[in-house]
Amino acid sequence: LIPVPNQPGVTQNYDFVTALSQNTGNLGVRFNQPLSRKNRLAVSYSRQKRDNERAQLFGFLYPNRTTGFTSDVSWTAHFSRNFIHVLKWNFTRSRADTTPYFAYRRDVARELGIGGTSPDPLNWGPPNLSFTNFADLRDASPVERQEQSSGVAESLTLVRGRHSFSFGGEFRRNRLDTRTDQNARGSYSFSGLMSSAVDARGNPLAGTGFDFADFLLGYPQSASLRYGSNLTYFRETVASGFFQDDWRIRRNFTLLAGVRYEYFSPYRERAGRIANLDVAPGFTGVAVVTPASPNGPYSGEFPPGLIDPDRNNFSPRFGLAWRPSSKHALHVRAGYAWHYNGSIYGQFATRLNAQPPFASTAHQSTTLTDPLTIRNGFLAVSPQQIRNTYAIDRHYRAGYAQTWNLSIQKDLPFSLVGEVGYLATKGTRLDVQRLPNRAPPGSPLTAEQRRQIGNAVGFTFESSEGSSIYHSAQIRLTRRLRSGMSANALYTFGKSIDNASTFGGGGSVVAQNDKDLRAERGLSSFDQRHALALTYYLSSPVGLGASFIRARGWWGAAFKDWAVSGTLTARSGTPFTARVLGNRSDSGGTGVVGNGRAEATGESIAGGRFFNPAAFTLPPIGRYGNAGRNTVPGPPFFSLNLAFGRSFRMGGDNRRMDLRLESNNLTNTVSYTALSTVVNSLTYGLPAAAAPMRSLHATLRFRF
Repeated sequence: LIPVPNQPGVTQNYDFVTALSQNTGNLGVRFNQPLSRKNRLAVSYSRQKRDNERAQLFGFLYPNRTTGFTSDVSWTAHFSRNFIHVLKWNFTRSRADTTPYFAYRRDVARELGIGGTSPDPLNWGPPNLSFTNFADLRDASPVERQEQSSGVAESLTLVRGRHSFSFGGEFRRNRLDTRTDQNARGSYSFSGLMSSAVDARGNPLAGTGFDFADFLLGYPQSASLRYGSNLTYFRETVASGFFQDDWRIRRNFTLLAGVRYEYFSPYRERAGRIANLDVAPGFTGVAVVTPASPNGPYSGEFPPGLIDPDRNNFSPRFGLAWRPSSKHALHVRAGYAWHYNGSIYGQFATRLNAQPPFASTAHQSTTLTDPLTIRNGFLAVSPQQIRNTYAIDRHYRAGYAQTWNLSIQKDLPFSLVGEVGYLATKGTRLDVQRLPNRAPPGSPLTAEQRRQIGNAVGFTFESSEGSSIYHSAQIRLTRRLRSGMSANALYTFGKSIDNASTFGGGGSVVAQNDKDLRAERGLSSFDQRHALALTYYLSSPVGLGASFIRARGWWGAAFKDWAVSGTLTARSGTPFTARVLGNRSDSGGTGVVGNGRAEATGESIAGGRFFNPAAFTLPPIGRYGNAGRNTVPGPPFFSLNLAFGRSFRMGGDNRRMDLRLESNNLTNTVSYTALSTVVNSLTYGLPAAAAPMRSLHATLRFRF
């Protein structure tokens, strides 16, 4: 299943290119009907279907299908000239299906004698293999996901003198039904541990061992498996209300003030098939809780969703617009807003479901005295009683972002508009993931009982205690459409710092040291110091109504009405973290470290093709690496997109033929989007991914 190299060299020596089919169908219907002079009814319906193929690196093609529709019915009533009422009902349903390449086709695990994997034909295929020096061998996971949302919203607008009051609310019910097994084929990680030389404590020595050698010998460092409770039916209630006053104090000064309230109930599973962990203070003990057995020994009874509801989500909104002088065409605008992330509860639901006692799990790390093998890695029995690998703080509170901005805009000569601004965002209660139950760094691999909670495996614990701050200055120059020409250029100079780079969901970034979360603070993963975005539009200067070249006859007819438009994007790169994998880390996350950072040597990071590789090295045995998060600057990005076309009249004003030629990345500039920063990998310091290269599209559309 793993192909041989098809390119020269010992690194990045495999190239896979394929064409994938994509089919999309869209249907949209709108209906608007006045019921009377003061009442109007509006109905809309849209439907979409997408069928496409996706490809894994080693040629595994698998289909992905998405269908869905949304419908809206709204009634607008003008009770008076100053009192407007809008009542709206919305219903949305969608379904997404992913079928892996090997499903119903080939039971590779059984053919190889690998025991313990799911017998369901939907989950057939090889285990997922992870390496330090080689690309991973993976197939997609099967997914059948159905989402449904139905809600009613009402808003009223009342004008009284210089005040325009808006208030209303919404009630919505969300439904999520899934059938999936996240890891039914199992996963093996190979680090080179078993082919390494070791010290007296069993710690691998630097410069020894090779991950692919361990694979050929059949010795993984860790094995994980999870399948079982794959049919789930989640339900959620969302309610919100708002009040806003748009106060026109003077003709040149307007003040806006309001408040919004939102409630997101944690998802409940219809049959109670979710499990969380009740955690003792200081992570000295854990116990499994379910909706059927909600009483935890450490913090009492859990609610049905196993997360305490958060009912304090009030968010203020302020804004102002001021025109100091109409003579100088100067405008000042400012705003402040507060936004909650309620969608995070949907991510929690699926992760709490795939846990014992509702799922079969195996999570093992090898030992030198009793090593795991490919054949028995999923059959090994963990001595721990509690095998849950994920838990959420029951006191979790939805994260929120505060955003404030100030801008000054002025009209300039030649139809230009200049604007300078300041934008900032502060994230609070962001998601932090940690591994509180693992052995200290440098512990022998045979000392699993050194974990703080002896009767539990290593588990990921998610809580809302992260924070972030972003500041930016912006300069915008706009040319209004004049003489067939318009443009907009925006330059942003900004910086973002955090200890959790996602607004809801920590992803795979787990804290290196559970007891030192301050060491996680650094540049955000999306931090970009400079960014320039330019949009432009140019129409043909030829024609009877053109400003530059007036032409008649065939010459004017051939060259008039053509237009060129496009975008230019140039920005600095996002940062990366120097990491350690392989035999110097526990990739299973239960022993030494889950996502260990490298050791900083003191040399400058600047230098080399992308950065100076000598700036980092392996940390000493028994200690975490001291390199900070996201200290490696990423490569810059550049892309020029261009579109060229015209609309032709076809025998009447209501019939037209549109011709459009488009190119993305017209200059075919290579923009690297990822770097290999694993210091003990063969690809260390090399690019790992790139943005798409040039593509060309031609579109011919007939409108009637």
